[in-house]
Amino acid sequence: MKKLFTLAYPRLGAPDSGFIEEFRRQHDGQHPLVKANFTMAFGCAGIDEQAYQLHLEEVARLHGPIDFVCRYAMLGADAAHAYVHLVPDEGHSQLARLHNALYRQVLAPTLRLDIPYVPHITLGASTNRALMKSLCDELNRNGLDIRGSVDRLTMAVLENGVITDLMSARLSG
Repeated sequence: MKKLFTLAYPRLGAPDSGFIEEFRRQHDGQHPLVKANFTMAFGCAGIDEQAYQLHLEEVARLHGPIDFVCRYAMLGADAAHAYVHLVPDEGHSQLARLHNALYRQVLAPTLRLDIPYVPHITLGASTNRALMKSLCDELNRNGLDIRGSVDRLTMAVLENGVITDLMSARLSG
């Protein structure tokens, strides 16, 4: 089944980008599938691609670029896995408002109200919850200060286990 996503690939300095990609290579099985990103709208099926694209472009026109600073690794979990999430201190509310804007109009019926949205970049994933917790603790103990920006939204499709970027729109509001 084909699912559409909205991703925001962060712009990072070379040292931070290298750190994130190496950490993901070691601890995130989805590393080869998709680059580090903030997932702004989660996978949904049954939405007309053209309507999705027009909506994404409109949201991008109304919102400006977002600077962020991540200083915290947060443990996340679902029924099957635990995750290391890199969560922004600065830029958090702007990313959350951008997420909220995407879930209007064409995406409104797909918004999950049973889980809160926390902007994050996934650094690790495993069924070993204790390992993910210890990685979060280690990152937080050593201190994080990852600075970057988000200046565009990318519409991507997940089909047959492959994520493909379809188009992107610059945040210009």
